[in-house]
Amino acid sequence: MATRSRKSAPKPAPRRARPRAAAAPPVGLVSWRVIPGKGRGVVAVKAVRKGTELERSPVIYVPERDLVEREEPATVHDQYLLWWSDDPDRELVMGCGFLMLYNHSSRPNIELTDGPEPDTMSVVALRDIKAGEELTYDYDTELWFEPVPSDRP
Repeated sequence: MATRSRKSAPKPAPRRARPRAAAAPPVGLVSWRVIPGKGRGVVAVKAVRKGTELERSPVIYVPERDLVEREEPATVHDQYLLWWSDDPDRELVMGCGFLMLYNHSSRPNIELTDGPEPDTMSVVALRDIKAGEELTYDYDTELWFEPVPSDRP
């Protein structure tokens, strides 16, 4: 069981109303690779414009009642939970696809948003992104690791 609370879980961007008809999910825009100093990370396969949806993936709910309070060190699961909502049994999620491999940056180039279908999350470009560029978002929580120098404010 995970130990992350909703107070410390990274937060996606504020939830937005879903469009009525969802476009087909994007395919072939992202891949993963080893990022020096970080481990695994996600990169753009080709150049994309601001506002492009790069990935859409389902999420798995992790009810807060399933979390176990414990002292440090954090578990592996702690690093892979996102805050989702205040609704009972839907407080935290684990993202599928590449969602849990996006690294943190205080200068992000993507945001995680509520996907157009129920129980999905989308990755959207905050600015134009070059092919091969690492895709990062701001975890918007107290970090449990030391960010690499290029990702510090």
